[in-house]
Amino acid sequence: MTFPHISRSTLALSVGFISGVGVQSFFIVPYDVVLFLVSICILMCIFVFYKKQHSWVFVIFFLGVIYGVTVMRDHVHFIEDQKDMIGKKLFGDAVVERDIIQKQWYAEVYARYIDQDITVLIKDEKYPRVTQGDKIALSCTPMLPEMVDDFDYRMYLAMHGVYFICKDHTYEIIGEDLSIGTRIGALRHAWEQIINQTIPSPQAALANGLIFGGDDRLSKELQLQFSRTGMTHVVAVSGYNVSIIITAIMGIVIFCGAYRKMAVVIAIIGVVGFVFLIGFPSSAVRAAIMGIIVLVAATFGRVSYAYSGICFAAALMLIHNPMLLRYDIGFQLSFLATIGIVATHSFFEGTILMRKDAFGLVEIIMLTVSAQIFVLPIIAYYFHTFSTLSIIANVLILPIVPFTMLLIVLLIIFSYFFMPAAIICGWGAYFLLTYEIWVINYFSRISWSSVNVVQIEPWWCVLYYILLFSIIYYFQKNYERK
Repeated sequence: MTFPHISRSTLALSVGFISGVGVQSFFIVPYDVVLFLVSICILMCIFVFYKKQHSWVFVIFFLGVIYGVTVMRDHVHFIEDQKDMIGKKLFGDAVVERDIIQKQWYAEVYARYIDQDITVLIKDEKYPRVTQGDKIALSCTPMLPEMVDDFDYRMYLAMHGVYFICKDHTYEIIGEDLSIGTRIGALRHAWEQIINQTIPSPQAALANGLIFGGDDRLSKELQLQFSRTGMTHVVAVSGYNVSIIITAIMGIVIFCGAYRKMAVVIAIIGVVGFVFLIGFPSSAVRAAIMGIIVLVAATFGRVSYAYSGICFAAALMLIHNPMLLRYDIGFQLSFLATIGIVATHSFFEGTILMRKDAFGLVEIIMLTVSAQIFVLPIIAYYFHTFSTLSIIANVLILPIVPFTMLLIVLLIIFSYFFMPAAIICGWGAYFLLTYEIWVINYFSRISWSSVNVVQIEPWWCVLYYILLFSIIYYFQKNYERK
């Protein structure tokens, strides 16, 4: 029996690990039962189906499943062990290590105790005295976060390394933290202020969302409009958006006369520069890794290498933090959208894109359609809604997004040494942002633009992706025979 190629082994191990984490995250299955069933499958592959060519692929896959289930179980046990801290008074020096998040009636402050390396959530007054980077003397009583409707708020915070909410807290500012992370956060905050001072609202809120991610800067009405039109992903730095940025950069560079491999290098530099500019948030780093892997694999290798690279990168992220798969919607959307782009790219490239390119516009539209098909059940599962006009809205807006982001970045850069150019870039970005908001506002007012979806079970999502991959596999095989 021949041992499978390294790329196929990597893919099987990575998919197995991701599946194991998923089983332990989404489905209530006892660890012993999973271990027993997977062990039976491994023994059958070794002793019953050993003559089959792909037996070792399945063995590697099931070993990955065992490892994934074990990692997730151990992580949950670690979170449960933190309950010993409940009710015990904590006092010491802490650092405000993230941006202050403004809610309707209060502000969320994340502080990390320096000596104990424990991060807690403080629900402070609406306009707190502290900012990111402040060093404080903090006293509080740790309590467990409570469920919010059907949302497991405790596990969501645990994904970010936050296990407690402070009760009866008091603090006093005693200094300033000068670590690299804090300085990057302060720099990002300064850039947000530059955008706010140059571009009026609500365009400024959308501009900050495009560059730094997150829809919390948008008004509640505009957030609802984004949701109704299926455009919320625009203000979430994901592999989807990074892929659009890469495509736009490569299209412009190739149109200017550069070779494809040179365009790839320039696109990678552009993505790395973009992630640096916005302060290396974890969502952007993950998106950049996935986007670059797809780009390199699709250009210098084969599509199978791209699959292996994406799944391996996702597995490494889950080894570091297995909670991402269940509680980070951005991770799910990023992973699935990137897989969708790779799965359909070869078909589109050989049929549609070779016939009419339109300076990359057709490719952006195809990327949009591919990604939307792959993220559809995730959006329906979490948000209980489906936008009937999502694809149209995406086609009208996404080709403009890279140019909007470019103008915003140039605005920030020019504001340091040549203000007239910064103002010109600000006006250009303002007009594009106004167009994007107008499109979203127009489509959201159509009565049938959004359809409510009843609660669906995770199994339906699994069946959807099994059917989707089966269809893609069928068409790819037929295309290869031609």
